[in-house]
Amino acid sequence: MIKKVAAIRYAKAYFAHCQKTNNLREIVNESEKIIEIISNNANLYNTLKNKIVPNQKKKSILLKTCINVSENLKNLVEILVRKNRLYLFDEILNQFIELYKISSGIETCYLVSAERIPNKIEENLKPIIRKITKNKIKIVNIIDKNLIGGFIIKIGDIQFDNSVNTSLNKLKTSLKKENTFI
Repeated sequence: MIKKVAAIRYAKAYFAHCQKTNNLREIVNESEKIIEIISNNANLYNTLKNKIVPNQKKKSILLKTCINVSENLKNLVEILVRKNRLYLFDEILNQFIELYKISSGIETCYLVSAERIPNKIEENLKPIIRKITKNKIKIVNIIDKNLIGGFIIKIGDIQFDNSVNTSLNKLKTSLKKENTFI
């Protein structure tokens, strides 16, 4: 919880700074690419999270991996090194992107399913989801192989669970109530 609070504070400060430079969209794109690099590289992720590795070493590895980063991002990394918070780097970037989406009126909708949902179905879901929230919608499809079928939609604090697992659990609970021998 403390990590998340710290990440939000740094993200707000970084967002305010980037707004002044008038290239916010470019910095968001850069941040998304860097998050993708970090999440696809387990060694880099573990190095950034490891508190034993010196911050200067983390900084050099990060800047060598993420080539041609903006001055704003270099300044953020430098501040995190000085404050010994480089382990929060990916969380800060995620919070920064969320702040951008909120300021732009874009809300992220997480669609959890057992398999990839086709784009046509996603497009059919957008008008339904827009009725719930008045913001623009960005659908992120998360694949969870543990779901037998169906889907789960998460928008902010709202969750619609239409998965087979949940249906089976509800059936199991109702059968237990009716029959104490199960």
